[in-house]
Amino acid sequence: MPYSSELLDSAVALYRVDPETQATLRRTVSTAYYAFFHFLIEETCTNWARPEQRGKLARCFDHKHMSIASNRRVAEHKNAVAGSKEFHLYSVASAFSQLQEKRHIADYDLSQTLSSSDVALDILLVEEALASWDTIRSEQVAQDYLFSLLFKERS
Repeated sequence: MPYSSELLDSAVALYRVDPETQATLRRTVSTAYYAFFHFLIEETCTNWARPEQRGKLARCFDHKHMSIASNRRVAEHKNAVAGSKEFHLYSVASAFSQLQEKRHIADYDLSQTLSSSDVALDILLVEEALASWDTIRSEQVAQDYLFSLLFKERS
């Protein structure tokens, strides 16, 4: 089982802890983000021809750069037709951006109280993004997105 799947399972388990606390809700959000973060890295590294280099390649990803690349795709495809490849890519990129922002709040902004229903929606956001990705995984638009997560795009 890939690491990202284990992280998503952990996020769901944390969400189900009873009694729920701000600590478990915050760890759930953070873990859900990291599940998706590592999923995208795994997808990118799987394309690398040399399996023995994939571990080192995975260490090259940067949260900020991935956010910039995702926000670029969100802007490009915000008016995509529902069900199109671009729509699914928009869903994936938007989920990454939203989850990263929510992770920052969960990890660093203790002035906000997280609600159980919002955290449940964050888990659902990951699951829906994974479903969208599954729809477009082999499409050029998806592969271009993966490339952009690692390499700076030049105009």
